[in-house]
Amino acid sequence: MKRTTLIAAVMTLGLTLGACGGDEGDAPNGDDAGATQDGSAATGEMGDETGAGSYADPACEEFFTEGGPLADRAEAAREAIENGEIVDLPTYGEVNLLEQRISAAAQDAPEEIASLLEQVNQPFTETVDAVNGGALDEESGEITLPEIDVQGSADAQAELEQVCQG
Repeated sequence: MKRTTLIAAVMTLGLTLGACGGDEGDAPNGDDAGATQDGSAATGEMGDETGAGSYADPACEEFFTEGGPLADRAEAAREAIENGEIVDLPTYGEVNLLEQRISAAAQDAPEEIASLLEQVNQPFTETVDAVNGGALDEESGEITLPEIDVQGSADAQAELEQVCQG
């Protein structure tokens, strides 16, 4: 019963965070603003870079410009994982939603872009797998993640931006 309630809470949180993404263009949304102290500055920098371009591939368009954009959220989530800030369900909810959205974007993408999206998504997939595999203490609601490398994801995101810009 607790597990069902917990899953329902995570799903509700994910839907709520997704609904808040809206079509705000380059404006940072409330989901990422409080994730880390440096997250808002990183969002602004990436927003300037990614918002100006137009991408031919729909997966690139989705990753770099739509709904938040995912590129900004990925940067903030990597920072949160690296800094050990994913410690409870609310902080995990954003990573879980991000992992699902990047996976969905990769499904219909050309092979090269799909491969890069999977590499970008790797630390988020590891986080979700860890939580599903027992990193969540069901009594306290605390999450204890193993060390997760995020550098490969950051490198893949930089390469993805170059590929998407042509």
